[in-house]
Amino acid sequence: SAMSTTRNKNLLFVIGVLLLTNIAVLVYFLAIKKTDSHAHDMNDRKGGFMIDMLQKEVGFDTTQMAAYKKLKDEQRNNFRPLFDRMRGAKDSLYRLLGNSTATDSMINVAAERIGQDQKMLDLETFRHFKRVRELCSSPAQQAKYDSAVLRMFSKMGRPRKTDADKKGQ
Repeated sequence: SAMSTTRNKNLLFVIGVLLLTNIAVLVYFLAIKKTDSHAHDMNDRKGGFMIDMLQKEVGFDTTQMAAYKKLKDEQRNNFRPLFDRMRGAKDSLYRLLGNSTATDSMINVAAERIGQDQKMLDLETFRHFKRVRELCSSPAQQAKYDSAVLRMFSKMGRPRKTDADKKGQ
């Protein structure tokens, strides 16, 4: 029916948004330790962005940076189970592709589980940034931090321009 088709399109849109959000959060905030040196270099660069921002833009001193690094390690440990749970929820949803008896209700339940996991992930991310903000030593530092974080999140939603895009302008 038309209503079912609209609902399925809406559901696919929501799943797409959740998937993109999840990827963006993964890229920006999770530095999973891997054994090869290339992976370590990549993780250092990702983590280095936040460290540079806190030192150069916000003005964190060495004591604040040590406290930040401790929070970052705690956050990484908190995120792992959330990402594992979300990965399992997404596996459950996409396994329904090959299930000819899957109903709209089953698909919705699987997608809602992803949505709940995404909500938990976003709340944990927010809490982490709030804890880092508490490390600021003055209202001026807090204002610089708030501005830098908002700028970072606004960039996350934008598609990156490729060389081909730039030539077409």
